Amino acid sequence: MPVKLNIPLPSKGLVVDRPGEFVDTRSLTNTWNMDVRRNLIQKRVGTMAIGSSLGERIMRYFELVVGTTTRLIRVGLTEVEALNKATSTWASVTASAMTGTIDTPISYTFPLLAGAKIAVFTNGTDAIRKISAAGNDASLGGTPPKAKYVKAVGPYLVLGYITDGGNTYYSRVQWSETGDPETWSGGNAGSIDLIEDPGNITGFGLFGNHLAVHKHESIYVGQLVSTADVFRFDRRPTGIGTAAEATIANLPNGEHVFLAYDGIHTFDGSFAPLIEAPIQEEIRDSVNPAAIHRSFGLVIEEIGEYWCAVPLGNSEIPDTIYKYNWKTGQVYKDVRANMTAMSLYINTSETTWDSMAGTWDSQTTAWDSASFQSSSKRIVFGDSSGNSTYLVNGTSSDNGTAISANFETKDFNANDYGLPDLDTMMRWKGIEMWATGSTVTVEYSIDGGESWVAAGTKTLGSYYPTDASPINVYVDVVSSRIRFRFSNGTVNETFLIKKYQVEATSREARK
Repeated sequence: MPVKLNIPLPSKGLVVDRPGEFVDTRSLTNTWNMDVRRNLIQKRVGTMAIGSSLGERIMRYFELVVGTTTRLIRVGLTEVEALNKATSTWASVTASAMTGTIDTPISYTFPLLAGAKIAVFTNGTDAIRKISAAGNDASLGGTPPKAKYVKAVGPYLVLGYITDGGNTYYSRVQWSETGDPETWSGGNAGSIDLIEDPGNITGFGLFGNHLAVHKHESIYVGQLVSTADVFRFDRRPTGIGTAAEATIANLPNGEHVFLAYDGIHTFDGSFAPLIEAPIQEEIRDSVNPAAIHRSFGLVIEEIGEYWCAVPLGNSEIPDTIYKYNWKTGQVYKDVRANMTAMSLYINTSETTWDSMAGTWDSQTTAWDSASFQSSSKRIVFGDSSGNSTYLVNGTSSDNGTAISANFETKDFNANDYGLPDLDTMMRWKGIEMWATGSTVTVEYSIDGGESWVAAGTKTLGSYYPTDASPINVYVDVVSSRIRFRFSNGTVNETFLIKKYQVEATSREARK
């Protein structure tokens, strides 16, 4: 008699560190462009354009917030532009063309100059730049040395990986005069070379009131002191540090998180363990070491996730995003073609239902969602062609381009049905599912995802089927294991699945 294996909440995250038959029934063996919200698995929402193209690769976004004034800046290889949020248009604020390359990432920070917050940024090649909440960009005064990394720490602007007088000091940290980022000699201005190990500085991060200076194999923690030294640095023998400064982000618990060559780590001031998520082997085995320094990350507190964009395989662009939920430990994945930057910025207008993208039935966000309100945060993406887009609830395409989304189940086998022998042959009859949206295509594989057989494409509705009338997808195949793939790659279409059941009967054990 057929037995139905009920999978009520297929939402336990991506697991790639073991064979598919040893994965939990609610976990996934492969997935991209799927979200898990309110215990539903759904095709992720899409994006819409913000203004016109920069005309060149977007290297970094940052937002300068001064009182009630907010200013979103995008930095390219040569150009700097600011967003007029009221009109969604970009305007150049470039003082002179920059000369960066795709391998000179942008580092930025927000020090005080004459008591007013400004943004300071650098590509490590040109003179360090500054920009105020109202003005164009300009070279930072005081003729500071060139530097790859910048960070405001208390009343000091701190630089790292210094080029000065034609010489490069790969382990040097240098700071300005107290309260004056445009004075670099005399007073409390100074520098130190961190040479307890031979590695180069790879990035700056903040850990509480301390500066974390990363190298590939260690992290130095710098703190302000009341002596003439100004800063004291202590080396933490973590054995690892970041491979890309733009991946360093601060978690709500006070730790910071970053990408290294062997995966994603957290740092608590003393130790830097890998996060406990079953995707680390995939990152370590697949990351492109020649392009890993182009990676970047983002903390989205509202959903409890850290997004880390990484170039995998032979990709030159960090177009794979690992979405790590630090509360549950679960990880999912997005793929965004040609993506080169992402950031948060403050929304200054309220979204109404009449102005929402898509149909009412396509909405998966609560009517009173905070994401619709002014002063909420939006996620903005930049690409190699200079386009800026932002995430929009109710949109089912990426600026008019179809989103290809899928998730693959585990390899179901006799053990999942309470049978002791993993190799017992099963006759697989199909699945029942409860889903809404547009359409979903169902396929199955009996060889661990090496090849796939189409089982059917189902048209979905605006409401879930009743418990007694699920959507049926029939198969008839005998094997010791089977996995299913649910997908949709059609423009302006979406799907949500809240549960499914796999139906099978046992056969003989494998001879």
